[in-house]
Amino acid sequence: MAEDNFSAKLDAEQVARFDEFFDRHYQRQLKKLLEKYPDEKSLDVDFEALTRFDPSLADKLLEEPDAMVACAAEAIVQRREATAVEGVEFKPNVRVFNLPEACRVQVLELGAAQIDKLYGIEGVVSSISEIKPRVIKAAWRCKHCDADNVLYTKKTEPVSPPFACANPACGRGNFELREDASTFVNMQRAQMQDPVEKMRGNMPSVNAELWLEDDLVNQIAPGDKIVVTGMLRLKPVQQGKGRSSVYAKFFEVNHIHEIELDFEELEVTREEEAEILKLSQDPRLRDKIIASIAPSVWGYTELKLAIALQLFGGTPGKIQPDGKHIRSDMHVLMIGDPGTAKSTVLEYVRDLAPKCIIVSGGGVSGVGLTASAEKDAITEGWVLKAGAMVLANGGLVGIDEMDKMDEEDRGAIHQAMEQQRISIAKAGIVTEFRTKTAVLGAANPKMGRFDPNTPIASQFALSPALLSRFDLIFPMKDVLDESRDRQVAEHILEGHRYAAAHSKPQGESPIVPVIRADLLRKYIAYARRNVAPELTVEAAGKVKEYYVELRKLGKEQNTFPITARQIEGLIRLSEAHAKMRLSPLVEAQDAQSAVDLLDFVLRGVFFDRETGRIDSDIIAIGQPKSKLDKVRSVLGIINSLEKEMDLVAEDDVVREAASLGMDESYARKLVDELKRQGDLYSPKPGYLKQARSREY
Repeated sequence: MAEDNFSAKLDAEQVARFDEFFDRHYQRQLKKLLEKYPDEKSLDVDFEALTRFDPSLADKLLEEPDAMVACAAEAIVQRREATAVEGVEFKPNVRVFNLPEACRVQVLELGAAQIDKLYGIEGVVSSISEIKPRVIKAAWRCKHCDADNVLYTKKTEPVSPPFACANPACGRGNFELREDASTFVNMQRAQMQDPVEKMRGNMPSVNAELWLEDDLVNQIAPGDKIVVTGMLRLKPVQQGKGRSSVYAKFFEVNHIHEIELDFEELEVTREEEAEILKLSQDPRLRDKIIASIAPSVWGYTELKLAIALQLFGGTPGKIQPDGKHIRSDMHVLMIGDPGTAKSTVLEYVRDLAPKCIIVSGGGVSGVGLTASAEKDAITEGWVLKAGAMVLANGGLVGIDEMDKMDEEDRGAIHQAMEQQRISIAKAGIVTEFRTKTAVLGAANPKMGRFDPNTPIASQFALSPALLSRFDLIFPMKDVLDESRDRQVAEHILEGHRYAAAHSKPQGESPIVPVIRADLLRKYIAYARRNVAPELTVEAAGKVKEYYVELRKLGKEQNTFPITARQIEGLIRLSEAHAKMRLSPLVEAQDAQSAVDLLDFVLRGVFFDRETGRIDSDIIAIGQPKSKLDKVRSVLGIINSLEKEMDLVAEDDVVREAASLGMDESYARKLVDELKRQGDLYSPKPGYLKQARSREY
């Protein structure tokens, strides 16, 4: 019951109708409430059940929720007399849920029509404050006659003493508040916005302020997707000495229902389901899906396949026997020259993915991606606010211009990508948020463009720790090739020609998606919701064979071409490929496709040109093992010479390195690099000394 309407007179007839309704449908729940109060304080009432019992009573509840909820609560109170607990004031809450669609509105649409009416809104919690006690019944003691003057307070008004003492013999106006005799209730404020998947086009992101009281506090967390039932309230805005004619608003929550987060609850009709099942049997399904992802961008077949697999995702909800959750979402990174359509691909994925948030590295911070703790202006407590990866929980986050982010901000997403949670320890608040989110990143090389004479991996502007979180990394190079340039130009020109004429090509064309975007979106959502492929023995054998063979080759070549981390990536890719076919089993063909895709990435990014071998240390450590071995050799030479002489001549080091088969110019280059890193220094020109002693 709203405290602002505490003086409303209860309709005895309506109380009796609610009592009859509870007697028919809620006897067991009422008995439990009466026995467990105050540990349990609320009775959840299904609006649909009330509608079947008495449609007029249900309609009245929608129009006059304060009075009707008070009548329902009174019906419960009257049943309490026989089981009353001495010393405990019985104030049950009636929580209404399952309102009809006609009584559901978006956060963006909350306005005058919903004031003091019962409505439901669906959204994602973006921030939440700490609990504060709110006085609902204030006891003011008169300083002259010690009489108590009890006043009920309003939610939006400051607590004010009475104008004069209620004692006829006194009538004075000097009071003090007695907290011990006053009644308080826990309250909490939260912010909620429309779900990401419903914010299409140019719709702004609007937050609704939620007001939670009593047993509703601490029931939600930032990132939760919920449906709340309640009433829209107004609060005056102070303007100078008076009040503004424009009021602020908040949503007084009556009931909270948490929704299990999914890619998106898309409605699929029977006709669409039949079309989806027919499409899944198409022998050219994979090629058609690839051709339907960013068709305006020419080429990049492997990248488009990787994005398709990322959208489908692996098998969710897998938990190992020791309780460890296994990540099913894949992370893909595009690092490319300017003009290679990275941003275009991101924009297309945003329109294709049922749930996606795109941010730019130049305009996003670490807390904007993860979560933040901010001071609340009203309660002066701390408020937790969810970032993009929390709000997109269950979907995809695209991060453009990742190289423009500060290193500290990029470091904030490491845990969110691998463990799929964010640990917050700020302003005395220690908590965790879920970030079951796939990441599609885009970045430029260190110098803005790839140098063809330098290994690709050494030109990435991201740290090895962050790069290792991505399952697949695609270098997008702008190659000077006349044949390719001609095809790219023709592809772009064809798109612009039809765009200017406001027409579409007749028949098949590479600029037109083979599968309609709306159908592909529903196909992806249908697959994610209904298919959870299991790994077969044959598929597992393919993955194991590829891993073992590469490791065996690495042992022969003294490199680490692949690590155990890639096994899980291969499994995710295989599961996504099976899910793309709507197959309940991951078969050998799915594992082979995953192996082929990973092999393409390994040979494009992890290839050490100096040795002609695949070396995962290029990403895991930041430089190939062949270079690390040479660095150790140079430092070992210096360490040995330092035992014989105080200062080591650089020429002697280079000569010794050359005797081990190292090129002299490369040895001098390594020495210069070690000096820049602080491992070596020159006490005088031409001589070297280690900054710290080492043993080899």
